[in-house]
Amino acid sequence: MKTNKICTMMSAVLLSAVLMQSAAAKEVRWVDRIVVIVNQDIITERDITDLMGNIKATLPKNEVPDDTVLRQTAIDQLIDKKLVLQTAKRMEIGASEAEIAAQIEQIAQSQNMSVEALYKAIAKEGVSKENLHKTIAENIAIEKTTAKYMADVKVTDADVQQFLAQNNLPAELPQYAVSHILIKPDDKKGDNAVRTQLVNIRNKLSQGVAFADLARQFSQDTASATNGGSIGWVSQGMSAPEFDQALSKLQKGEVSPPIKSQFGWHLIRLDDTRMAPLAAEQRLAMAKNIIAQQKAPMAYQSWLQQMRSSAYIDYRKKPY
Repeated sequence: MKTNKICTMMSAVLLSAVLMQSAAAKEVRWVDRIVVIVNQDIITERDITDLMGNIKATLPKNEVPDDTVLRQTAIDQLIDKKLVLQTAKRMEIGASEAEIAAQIEQIAQSQNMSVEALYKAIAKEGVSKENLHKTIAENIAIEKTTAKYMADVKVTDADVQQFLAQNNLPAELPQYAVSHILIKPDDKKGDNAVRTQLVNIRNKLSQGVAFADLARQFSQDTASATNGGSIGWVSQGMSAPEFDQALSKLQKGEVSPPIKSQFGWHLIRLDDTRMAPLAAEQRLAMAKNIIAQQKAPMAYQSWLQQMRSSAYIDYRKKPY
C-alpha cells in the first residue's frame, strides 16, 4: 500500500505528518536541526520537510508553490499547530483513549478492514501504532480547542436579520425519526468501559435481539427507554453536533457505532426520514449557524494572531 493511498483512507489532518515521516527522513540533511522555537516547544528541519512533502502530495502539480513559499507555509502551519496545542494543554483539553480508539475504528471501517489490519498497513509505511495514536490525540485536542474558541464567535440579531433579508432559506428541512441507547460514564465506569459495553450491545443486534428490548434494558435515557429508545422526530442541525453528524451518515434501519456527545455515549438508529416545514425558530437558528460559519475563518485567523503576538517565537539561524 503506497503512502498516497493511505492518505486517501485517512484524514490528511490526522495523519499527514506521520505518514510522510519515514520517507522524508531519508532525504533530510539536517534532520535534528532546530529551526524555530515556539515558547517551550521546537520545530525541526525534519518537521518542516515532512509537512512540505505532504502539502505537495495533496495539491495538484500545477498548484504547488515554489520551495521558498512552500517552506514558509509549512513553518507557519507548524507554529500555529504548536500554539493551539499549547493552549489545549493549558486548558487541560485532550483526547481520551476511547475517542482515539473510536477514530481509528472509523478509519478502519471506512476501508472495510479490521483495526489490526489497519495497523499492519501503516506499519509497512514505517508508521507505528504509537505515532498514529499520538497524531490522532493531537488533532482531537486541536479540534476541541478550536471548537471551544469558535463557539464564542459573535452573531448579532442585526446579522441574522440582514442575512435573512438577503438570502432565501429552504422552506423544508430534513427530519429524522430516531431511537437511541444512552449510557453515561461515571466514576466507576469510564469512557473505555462504556464504549465497550455499547459495542457488545450492538453485537447483540446482529444476533437477533430487538433494539427496543436492549434500549429498555440498558439505556439511561429513561424518557426514551420506556418507548424502546424512540426519541421521536429530530430536525437536521438541531441536535448535538456529533449526534447530527452520525444521523446524516445512516441509512434507514441502520445503527451507528458508539458515538460520544456531551450527554454520554449513544447507539443511534435511524428509523425514518421526512421533509418538514422550516419553523420560524429553526430559520433563525439556521441563519445564525451559517453566519457563524462564515465568520469563523476570519475569527480563527484573528485568534491565531493574538496567540502569536504574545508568544515567544525564535527563528534560529542555519548552522551552515
